[in-house]
Amino acid sequence: MDQIVTCAADTLRKVSNAAIATVSPDGRPWNSPLIVALDETLVVYWSSHNDAIHSINIANDPQVFIVIFDSIAADASGHAVYIQALARELTDETSVAHALRVIANRKGERVKAAQDFLGPHPRRVYRADPYAVWTNVVEQRDGHYFDVRVEIDPRAAASLL
Repeated sequence: MDQIVTCAADTLRKVSNAAIATVSPDGRPWNSPLIVALDETLVVYWSSHNDAIHSINIANDPQVFIVIFDSIAADASGHAVYIQALARELTDETSVAHALRVIANRKGERVKAAQDFLGPHPRRVYRADPYAVWTNVVEQRDGHYFDVRVEIDPRAAASLL
């Protein structure tokens, strides 16, 4: 199990591309590509326009499912981390500033001003708090590859970031 957690943490360290699944108020699924950053507790942060479909969906239903994976990895070596979480828009300057530091650190950029993500500005910062995390183990049978999901302790993965 330690090797599985280490592999998941490695993916979280190396890959910042994610897909976030949300649900519209009328029950339609929506999937959006995002650039994300994680803090030392495995909380996921990103910025988006407040009128993006996933942002509107989160305002109506905070349940999200995030997948972080290397999209160019070979089929036999593909690895992903699956995160069920509750997401929300950050609305206070302190939380936004913290999230922007995490995002800037991940991107290797300067930290943006929190005020640019509050008030009348259309860009917002979001946070997703994980409550369940899985990773996949790629297995092969009869020349066919398939994934087996393995639940991991988010704290164990976070400790390796």
